[in-house]
Amino acid sequence: MLPNFDTGGSEKLVFDIISNLDKSLFNPVLCVFFSGTYENLIRNTSTPFYIIHDKFVRSKISTIAFLHKILKNHSIDIVNTHHSSPMIQGLIPFKIFNSVKWIHTEHSRLDRIHSTTPIVIFLTKIFLKYTDHFVGISKGVCDYFQYELKQPPEHISLIFNGVQIEQFTPNGDSRLMYRNSFGICANDIVLGLFGNFREEKNHQCLIKALDILKKMGRKDINVIFAGNGPEFDKMKMLTKSLGLESNIYFLGTRMDIPELMNSIDIYCLPSLFEGLPFSALEAMAAQKPVIASDVEGNNELITHNLNGFLFKPNDSNALARGILQLVNDHELCNRLAHAGKQKAFEFSFETMIAKYEKLFISISKQ
Repeated sequence: MLPNFDTGGSEKLVFDIISNLDKSLFNPVLCVFFSGTYENLIRNTSTPFYIIHDKFVRSKISTIAFLHKILKNHSIDIVNTHHSSPMIQGLIPFKIFNSVKWIHTEHSRLDRIHSTTPIVIFLTKIFLKYTDHFVGISKGVCDYFQYELKQPPEHISLIFNGVQIEQFTPNGDSRLMYRNSFGICANDIVLGLFGNFREEKNHQCLIKALDILKKMGRKDINVIFAGNGPEFDKMKMLTKSLGLESNIYFLGTRMDIPELMNSIDIYCLPSLFEGLPFSALEAMAAQKPVIASDVEGNNELITHNLNGFLFKPNDSNALARGILQLVNDHELCNRLAHAGKQKAFEFSFETMIAKYEKLFISISKQ
């Protein structure tokens, strides 16, 4: 169960789990509050798919009744909620009406999310007591729920996001074709940032870094953005105000991330916070050097100057210097890219699926 089914790390994770579970053991059912881009993909599978607020916004009572009906119709044994809103609204239908086993997966620290109010954190602490198990996608997330939200350690599992490395095999012809389609010269430098336009992704830091580089005479550096979201129009306005329209490409929502990743030279992630960033992991799998803000989540994946670059959070000048260093030092760039690829192998997609399957089976037997 998810808040929505648009493009994003948690949505991709849920889709991957559903698509790859052993169907001789599991019959997954997906429920979201609001739909999104991934709906077309899930509709092409045999997985039952429910949208709570589809043609109209249901009341809380109607939502409880809707969830109760799904649980009964499909004889649900285990519910796996992702993010706090499904967890908070699920208590009555999951535990009071049905007594199903309940696993909650969280993708970041709640106190890092600007929209999380104190009441949401308070309710989360209470409702977590009714769940049977907690999954964090990074050590930082698990530590937060153990030490600050007081979850017992025996009820916590760390399951890293896994990447399908074979999807990110370099392809020179595809790389050139994509660059040509954008009107980017073959020898230009291309930076990428593929993530929804939310405040925490901090797209403006990269835009300002590009402005700094352009003022230094580097007019051959371009940025590709893939994603949508509440900050999209604001970032387009910032780009226009800085006169960077010819160097920044806003592609909107895209599902061809492996091909886009293949077309860039350096991946940039100036986030204000992360859980465990899927996009950086995918860039490493594609053997692209990654430069990321030194924040929890990013620094769990990247070791500075070993398998990527880390820079001071929200420091456009530091980001610009890091980009320039990578652009000017091909040997360094190649070394970091190669080490990043080796690091990506530690985040096995098969291991991730196997851990979820093992957890579902063990919880069902409790």
